[in-house]
Amino acid sequence: MNHSTPPSSFVLVFSSPAILSLILARILYAVNWFNISSIFYLIATDFKQDISMLGLVTAGFLIGIGIFQVPAGMLAAKYGPRKLAISGILISSTGALLCALSTELLQMIALRFLVGVGMAFFFGPSVILISKYLGKGSEGLGIGLLNSAQALGAIIGIFGWVVVAQLTSWRMSLIFSGTLGILTALFLVFASARVKKTRGLYDNNEEEEKQEQPKSCFTATIRISDLKQTLLNRSLIMWGLALLGIQVGWNLISTFTVFYLKDNLHIYPIVAGLIGSLALVSVLVFSPIFGRIYGKMKHSKELFVICGIGLSISVSIIALNTLYATIVSVTLAGIFAAGGFVVPYARAKEINEKFQPMYATLAVSFVNGISLFGAFWVPFLFSSIVKQIGGYSVAWVVGSVITLALVLLILRQKS
Repeated sequence: MNHSTPPSSFVLVFSSPAILSLILARILYAVNWFNISSIFYLIATDFKQDISMLGLVTAGFLIGIGIFQVPAGMLAAKYGPRKLAISGILISSTGALLCALSTELLQMIALRFLVGVGMAFFFGPSVILISKYLGKGSEGLGIGLLNSAQALGAIIGIFGWVVVAQLTSWRMSLIFSGTLGILTALFLVFASARVKKTRGLYDNNEEEEKQEQPKSCFTATIRISDLKQTLLNRSLIMWGLALLGIQVGWNLISTFTVFYLKDNLHIYPIVAGLIGSLALVSVLVFSPIFGRIYGKMKHSKELFVICGIGLSISVSIIALNTLYATIVSVTLAGIFAAGGFVVPYARAKEINEKFQPMYATLAVSFVNGISLFGAFWVPFLFSSIVKQIGGYSVAWVVGSVITLALVLLILRQKS
């Protein structure tokens, strides 16, 4: 009998409080990530701003979530992924709640930066934790489940928060999402602590137990020579740059679609939110599928390139400036982004586990950090092109070309 993947992995999501707490935390993580873009039309009116503000706020968030990926991985190596995941969801949720109290642009940018910092602390550790709870050989499935959870949260954030904001106000909607995020952090504290005590079938790894024990001295855990092996690893850098291509295309679709539909095609906000959420429906459905495909395929690089090309084409379709083209574009973008995100994270974890298993979290966070921080300038460029050069059509095409160019870099990486 093959024990590499537990046969009841999907059942475990609902039967294991630890796995369920990670899934719920990832859902609210995504709500607080994406709801700003869906309710931005209300924020822009209140702040008397235009699309440039959305570019600045998004850039601040990407800088925060990008530059703190590596520090998060280092801290996880010392204190363990559980503590970092809990801290991250608390920080990001508190930052999201405080955004509701902001009265000027700089405050909003600074608080979205804080949200990004918290999400950086949560992301890598959550990947490691769910893989351990599901069992050895479940990396692709675990990442697929987390990506589906993020997609579900993003759907709620993009479509649901348009409704919530219209029924209440954009400020009340952010207070609501921040509070829910804090509650998921408390559930994560309880459920993950219970797993540590019981040490059941999917938490019997003694290395994890060692990792969870903090050392008295930082240098006793983190050595510069060890860090160099990860941070200067050519394979990880190449996967990070290739993932940057996926991040560019996906961020443009997920951040600007709802505002584009309302601003350029004059679509009613709730309908615009519903259309924008189609991309997330695709990710929700196809992330576990790509996770399974990845687990069975030996040619992960080829799978990634196919998804990257598909995402690039999807972004270019929206440049046709019609409602139907937008619907097709966002739906396809979600499908190809689902595969594009599964492969690099799983590869990063596998690469480091061969020679530095203690730094698996750092490897995932490093690759994610390259892609997120590297994309911070894209919202600036997109909004500048829209306002000053050629409008939305040119901006979408430029984003498509950047996506493709970065994805194809992975072809230079030897198998």
